Amino acid sequence: LRVVFDQVGTPTYAHDLALYTLQLIEKIEAGTLDPHQLAGIFHFSNEGVCSWYDFAQAIFELSGITCTVFPIESSEYPTPAQRPNYSVLNKAKIKKVSGINIPYWREALQRCLNKIND
Repeated sequence: LRVVFDQVGTPTYAHDLALYTLQLIEKIEAGTLDPHQLAGIFHFSNEGVCSWYDFAQAIFELSGITCTVFPIESSEYPTPAQRPNYSVLNKAKIKKVSGINIPYWREALQRCLNKIND
C-alpha cells in the first residue's frame, strides 16, 4: 500500500466530536456555560499530529493486520483536489471555553477499531 507521508493533520473520531458537542449543549442547558462564549468558529480534532502514512500504519498495527505500507510524496499520488501539507487544527479556543480533555488520536483510533470489531 502506498500512502502519502508529506500531508500532516490530526484524525478526528466522529464519536468524540459528537460527544463533545453534546457536552457543550449540556453545559449550556445546565447554565454552566454562557452560549455567547461559543460565538465564532471553533475547531475540533483529536490531539496529536500524524501523516496519512502514520495513520495507515497505526490502523494496521492496532488491527493486527500485516500490510507493507510505503511512504510516498503527494506528487506521486495526484488528485484533482489540492491538499495542504499541514492541516492541523488549533483547538486552543474550544479547550479554553469548554475545559474539555480531548483524547489523543491513537487512543481514539483504538476505540474506533474496537467498536468496528464488536
